[in-house]
Amino acid sequence: MIFFRGLLGVALAVVLAACTVEDPAPYVSGAAGSAGAATSGGAPSGGTGGAPGTSGTTTTSGTTNGGSVTTAGAGAGGTGTPTAGAGGAAMGGAGGGGGTTASAGSGGSAGSGPLPMKNPPVLSAGCGKATTVTSGKKTITSSGQQRSYIIDIPANYDMSKPYRMFYTSHWIGSTSEAVRDQNYYFLKPLATAANEPAIFVAPQSDGSTWQEKDHALFDDLLAYVKANLCIDTTRVFATGFSFGGMITYSLSVNHQKDIRAAVGIAPANYNIYVPTKNHQPIAWMQTTGMGDTTCPWVNNNSTTQGAKFIAIEHATDNGCTVPTSIPTWQQGAHVCYDFAGCGSAFPTKVCTFNGGHTNIANDPGSSANWIPQESWKFFTQF
Repeated sequence: MIFFRGLLGVALAVVLAACTVEDPAPYVSGAAGSAGAATSGGAPSGGTGGAPGTSGTTTTSGTTNGGSVTTAGAGAGGTGTPTAGAGGAAMGGAGGGGGTTASAGSGGSAGSGPLPMKNPPVLSAGCGKATTVTSGKKTITSSGQQRSYIIDIPANYDMSKPYRMFYTSHWIGSTSEAVRDQNYYFLKPLATAANEPAIFVAPQSDGSTWQEKDHALFDDLLAYVKANLCIDTTRVFATGFSFGGMITYSLSVNHQKDIRAAVGIAPANYNIYVPTKNHQPIAWMQTTGMGDTTCPWVNNNSTTQGAKFIAIEHATDNGCTVPTSIPTWQQGAHVCYDFAGCGSAFPTKVCTFNGGHTNIANDPGSSANWIPQESWKFFTQF
């Protein structure tokens, strides 16, 4: 591996990652069906219950990433079960038993499938419990080592409020302090301005780069936060720049049940530990400067290495239509391309611009860094 030394400026975060050498979705449980009304079949949360009758009827409602959802309200003899279509598991449980005017049908059981957008929060075990966790630099034992990280908790932390959690990984040769000093890739000021405070976690690598054991570090930190703080477990997000974008990509290919959406800022798909991919969908956004020679759009003449191929991989896994040529920046302001046809729970977006290896990019005539703006908008659509 060729390692580059990270550079951190006061006003500019342009750092190099070892990206130019040769190769080395969340699916979660659906809610249980609700109890049926006294005069109708039980209605699961995923669809409308069928009308009661002597033989039972079924109704079909909605789609989940291409898979149809079949629900039923059973009459005297009918039953219904959710079925998966080509695109993924059915969302929502089976309809409850058919009711009569004398008694209501029981609720359907939970099914598995992708969460809908704007779903109700799912509270972690730490919700409703007083916490002793405070903001600052901490240590945790992971893979038999003492590892450090920085955690940032809202000043007026409410133990009953399920917060978003952002896992923010630093670039090569850098520190969790550098991420903190950038206000967690500039997301914290946006959260404050929107009156939507969040919990931020900035892990520290063991050395200059992220490694295989950093997957276990993510698991351990997420488990700790869930147990000791109140977060919405369906709104855990990951982001990072350069090598931080590379570990974000690495986590995105096998942690889709933990990470709802991820943003890779100048990522690469080589010279980083990549686990066995499960090819489950995950909401994904990435940014690349078309003049970036460190983590380029395409690495030389490779047909597999480069940010372009991360975009194609996630778009394919998310059921999107992949065009012959992905639209990229040619002139003027940055260009963001939203892939068409993706599963409704798995938007996929790639943003390119006139620039190099950086996480600070301003459009012509603007002093605003659009990367955190686009990232925040992407994260908060869920």
